[in-house]
Amino acid sequence: MKLIKIFFCFLLSLFLSSCGAGKLPQAETLGEENSSYSYVPIDPFPVSTVMGNSCEPCQPGQDIPYKSLLNSFPDQTVRLSIAKLNVDGSITYGSVVKATAKNETYEVTLDYVNVDVTQIPFFYREKEYYKTNSKGKNEKKIDYELKPSVRYDYLKGNSLENNTVHNYETKKKQVVASLPDDKKDWQEKVVPVYIGVGLRVVARVTVLDADVNLSGLGVIGSEAKAGKLKGSLSVQTLGITGKSVSSALPLPSEINETTIQNAILSIGTIKAQLYTSDPKDDESGENKGDIVISPRVVGVYKPFKGGAEVINPIISELAREPVRWYRPCKSKAKYPSSCRE
Repeated sequence: MKLIKIFFCFLLSLFLSSCGAGKLPQAETLGEENSSYSYVPIDPFPVSTVMGNSCEPCQPGQDIPYKSLLNSFPDQTVRLSIAKLNVDGSITYGSVVKATAKNETYEVTLDYVNVDVTQIPFFYREKEYYKTNSKGKNEKKIDYELKPSVRYDYLKGNSLENNTVHNYETKKKQVVASLPDDKKDWQEKVVPVYIGVGLRVVARVTVLDADVNLSGLGVIGSEAKAGKLKGSLSVQTLGITGKSVSSALPLPSEINETTIQNAILSIGTIKAQLYTSDPKDDESGENKGDIVISPRVVGVYKPFKGGAEVINPIISELAREPVRWYRPCKSKAKYPSSCRE
């Protein structure tokens, strides 16, 4: 039996050494993995509402028979996102679960949103360069850059330039010509932009221990109680306002199990009121209710690598001009009789 074990160990060591002979691809660092392909919550931005493809207005000046706002958002979701705020000012977005060192700062965001999705294209590239480290050796680094492309609005109704494909292509050629360096390095990427209404809880924490669990708000409350982290807590509405909303929002003075529980309960209370109090549509004035809702940009999905250096240009583009949201209309059978004739 002993000889068999020795022989098996010999075969195993031989197998491992033969595997090591081939060079395996270098794995991405944790920062690289957590900086790509993630949902990024942002502070709300206004949108410009225009008629969707389902709309058929019958007479000039007549009210457009839009669906109610809540029925216009086809998707509901609850998202938990974690961003690491680095010492150099950069931000790493992704699915970090545990802190690995003392005094690291994280922002944990819980979103409940009713959303629709639109798109904005950008030009994107990864640029390699070398930098001398503290030991005098050159290390390969990568910069991620983003430049606004031409919005798809140029191909749809109510565009800024006469609604022609020719103007769209002309504008796009001008943008491509203005890109720095080699044009072949740039790729056009489409960024999904989430438009809707919702509620958000944000915990911004600094860990005081080398091993702190950040997998959820409830866990963060427990870790705060254990003295492993400190920070602040905020509760925010996204496109939702009204007297009952204000009274339901908590006023957390610190971050602990109780304040986090109260924050989550307040979200549940306001969420329930959205469907029981007949909220007023701030776009059309329809309905009568204490709660008023209006569409907002609530987040983006980042389909490429990079941190704040690519998120900031996206936010800048959203702030430069409101995103156009093509709001759906009611079915033709529910139009006013004058429209169906």
